[in-house]
Amino acid sequence: MTNIVKLTDELGGQRAQYDIDIDYRLYLSQTDWYLIREQETGEQTPDDIKQNRAVARAAIQSSFGIQL
Repeated sequence: MTNIVKLTDELGGQRAQYDIDIDYRLYLSQTDWYLIREQETGEQTPDDIKQNRAVARAAIQSSFGIQL
């Protein structure tokens, strides 16, 4: 996941957790098609995609400000 989400900015400073979470959510959004394909055609989602998605879901700390 380190090649997908950078924890530091261009100057080497710590990025805000909200910004990091946006990157994780973007990764999940960009890989949703694998899961849709699996449901529609039965073609398996690669294991690395499944593992990275699990890491991304577990790493997200901020909500979108949605109160349920």
